[in-house]
Amino acid sequence: MRLGTLLGELPALYCGCSPDTEVSGLAVDSRRVTPGLAFLAVPGIGHDGHAFLAQAAAAGAAVLLLEHGRVAAPDQPHVWLQDTSHAAPLLAARCFGEPAAHLRLAGVTGTNGKTTVTYLVAAMLAAAGRPHLRIGTAGNWLVDHEAPAAFTTPFPLELQGLLAEAVARGATDLIMEVSSHALVQGRVRPLRYDAVGLTSFSQDHLDFHGTMADYLAAKCLLASEHLRPGGVAVAAVDGQPAAAPFLAAARGAGATVWRASRGRDPDAELCVLEDMSQGSGFDVQLRTPAGPARLRSPLIGGYNLDNALVALGLGLGLGVPLEQALLGLAGCRGAPGRLELVEVPGVPGPTVVVDYAHTPDAVGRALEAVRPACRGALWIVLGCGGDRDPSKRAPMGRIAAATADHMIATSDNPRTEQPAAIVAQMLTGVAPEHRPRVLEVVDRAAAIAHAIAAADAGDLVLIAGKGHEDYQILGTTKIHFDDREHAARALTRRQRS
Repeated sequence: MRLGTLLGELPALYCGCSPDTEVSGLAVDSRRVTPGLAFLAVPGIGHDGHAFLAQAAAAGAAVLLLEHGRVAAPDQPHVWLQDTSHAAPLLAARCFGEPAAHLRLAGVTGTNGKTTVTYLVAAMLAAAGRPHLRIGTAGNWLVDHEAPAAFTTPFPLELQGLLAEAVARGATDLIMEVSSHALVQGRVRPLRYDAVGLTSFSQDHLDFHGTMADYLAAKCLLASEHLRPGGVAVAAVDGQPAAAPFLAAARGAGATVWRASRGRDPDAELCVLEDMSQGSGFDVQLRTPAGPARLRSPLIGGYNLDNALVALGLGLGLGVPLEQALLGLAGCRGAPGRLELVEVPGVPGPTVVVDYAHTPDAVGRALEAVRPACRGALWIVLGCGGDRDPSKRAPMGRIAAATADHMIATSDNPRTEQPAAIVAQMLTGVAPEHRPRVLEVVDRAAAIAHAIAAADAGDLVLIAGKGHEDYQILGTTKIHFDDREHAARALTRRQRS
């Protein structure tokens, strides 16, 4: 395309090039530059793209897109922009031909529950026969195949590339997780959603946001700045004070607002009127904006009913007929690594469940969810990630030790911190009366093996923190590590013994 088409209305000073200069695409990583591309130098937290102009030019960049005041003028053709970080998502969308214009979009944010909601909405879209793109932590679904995901919300070029590929494959809809980081960094800036949702809000990512107020403000950006005119916003309201400012932000943007309640808010637009559940799973009668409904789901735990209600609101916001939305929900078992059962044929027990819970609120919710399925003692294997918000470690230890019958404190992804030091910080939150039922096993594989070997057949072992992840980060090295695989091996050893 022509450079002027790519830059559009952005104020730009052309040097050694013009709006008619042809470029074959866009890159923000000098290592991915090929001849003819435009290289956009973006300042980042760890690296500044302006430091790699020579590498980009040597790789054949047709033009360098620079930010005023960052560097001296290079010898190569270049364009000065006011703010390359702000420009990046806009240019990415133009580079791929504005693919979002061909899709109905739904986005969900929240501390916990985002991934499950995207899987539930995807199931509704599948039931309605609508090819779709699903983007999130556990992977990306592109119409007919699954692809790995590096981030919850991809950076602009990758995000727009995924949208373009999905459109080329025939997608009509998008459901995606929208992280608070992505909202603050503007990764989704050009996107306007038909429906947005908030699942839950509790402590997390304070190493990035600083305060809970700033964290919540980031979440509310999805409602205030990224809804199409006449869009829909839905939020789980039971015990969630953050739902009010989120919905208020949406209302201020002219959106239709739906509250989702298990019954505590009798006036909610999405509300449980009668609970007919028996055993595991949900069977509830609802009031919905599309009329009365009976929701059946194999998911367990009150927070998963919140997730199902938010998902239903998003599905309706995308125009999925109520009957097909309910059909999709009834057949969806949620996302991988979210209360995922690990079984080995011939081994009667214990029950082993893997979950992604890695915040104080999520740990408490997960334990609450599995307790009804536990016939004996409830075990939890839990660690905390290194180089991440340390203030949540003691609360996680406190909640786990107080709620479970046995806790094994272990490692998660220690990254560049000492695993034993992270475990020690977790244990500072454990009350003295609960300390006797807490065991330290820093090696995660050994911790999982010990819990499953020591548990009785009627017990339940919850392995929390990593969920679907198939790796562990030790220092700066990523190794293969899957909680589900280690749990299956431990169960197999019980069978042999």
